Amino acid sequence: MRVVLTGASGQLGPYVACRLMASGHDVSAWSGTSVGTCEGLSLRAIELTDAGATDRALEEVDPDAVIHLAALSTADGVRRDPERGRAVNVGAAARLAEWCARRGRRILSTSTDLVFDGTRPWSREDDSARPVLAYGRTKHEGESAVLAVPGGLVARVSLLFGPSRSGRPTYLDRTVAALKRGEPQTFFEDEYRTPLDLATAADALVRLLESGATGLVHVGGRERLSRFELARRVAVALGLDAGLVRANRQGDVPSAEPRPADVSLDTARLAALLPDLDRPTAERAAARLWG
Repeated sequence: MRVVLTGASGQLGPYVACRLMASGHDVSAWSGTSVGTCEGLSLRAIELTDAGATDRALEEVDPDAVIHLAALSTADGVRRDPERGRAVNVGAAARLAEWCARRGRRILSTSTDLVFDGTRPWSREDDSARPVLAYGRTKHEGESAVLAVPGGLVARVSLLFGPSRSGRPTYLDRTVAALKRGEPQTFFEDEYRTPLDLATAADALVRLLESGATGLVHVGGRERLSRFELARRVAVALGLDAGLVRANRQGDVPSAEPRPADVSLDTARLAALLPDLDRPTAERAAARLWG
């Protein structure tokens, strides 16, 4: 397949690009402003909020499918600039979805576990989304446009972890480096996710695209872990001093917006669609990716 990959210069993008190429797909790697290369591919800077530029680029590439990863992906970023957040997370998703609908092409767009309010564990695809963060609200709105496309697929992705291939360190890259220097690191013990490593997430997304699955699917790990538990288990796997990983609680850190407490995802549909997908434990993933 000829695939347009947006957000190719982000944290997940290089992993997805590598996985696509390994399967023999022809990849056009798009970024917002970054230039250079991604896993040997030339990055093409496309402003997805520019309707004309986006349509021209799509017509030129004429992809069979679009994997849409690009987003304003931090809660603080969307809170501080809601207009930009909406333009990127809602408008761009709708624009790509509309083009795919007109041309009869496939689109897979990533969303987030933060579309849920965090009041219950193990949220399913058919549970009501009630985002409490502005970021979650924009991603939920973006889902609707993609799901309206025949053959559209939205993958709600949980907390991702792994070493950066983008040149910008991930939060756990910074944590691992700090622990190696003997510096304590603190994480919430009362905020729960279903973490998944970046390599496995990329494998799942490419296989879902190839499978022809449609609708909503939750893409996360098998285990419900707090941020504290995840960081501690990564430290143990890498032979670092796990005693340097300290616990605090959400209430200890003032926040401009409420933080959902538990957005763990039920991934039964993912397991049914991809029954042989290997989703490693945090320890095994950390040893494989950082070891």
